[in-house]
Amino acid sequence: MRLFLIAFIFLLCCNCASDKKSVDDKTKEAPTRGPLSLDSQIFLGNRLFSEKTCITCHDIKNKKIGPSVLDIMRIYKEKNGNIVAFLKGKAEPIVDTTASQVAIMQDNINGFVKGLSDEMLNTIATYMMHVDELHTK
Repeated sequence: MRLFLIAFIFLLCCNCASDKKSVDDKTKEAPTRGPLSLDSQIFLGNRLFSEKTCITCHDIKNKKIGPSVLDIMRIYKEKNGNIVAFLKGKAEPIVDTTASQVAIMQDNINGFVKGLSDEMLNTIATYMMHVDELHTK
C-alpha cells in the first residue's frame, strides 16, 4: 500500500509540473517573421492579385474592365507614381482617368481594397512592378 501511495504522489507531482509547463508555453508570443525575399513578395503578390479579385478587372496583357497590368505599370514607372498610395486612396489616378473608370476603381478602393493590409498592398505592388519581367520570358 505504501508503495502504491508513493507511486501515486510521484505521478501527481509529474502531472502538476507538466500542467505548469503547458501554461508557460501558452503565454509565450509567436516568433516574428523576417522580411520576405523579392521572389517571395512577387509570388505572394501574384496570389493576392488573384485572390483579392484584382484579376477580375485587370488582365496582365489585355484591357478588360480596366487597363492591363502591363499598361498600368508602364505608366506608373514612367511617371514615378506610387501604386500603393493610389490603392489607399491617397493619390490621384494617373492611368485611364475617364470618369467611368475612376468611379469603378474608387468603388473598389472604398470597398474591398480598404480592407487589405499594408503588407498585402505592398506585395501586390511588388508583383505588379515585376509583371513585365515575368511575362516576357
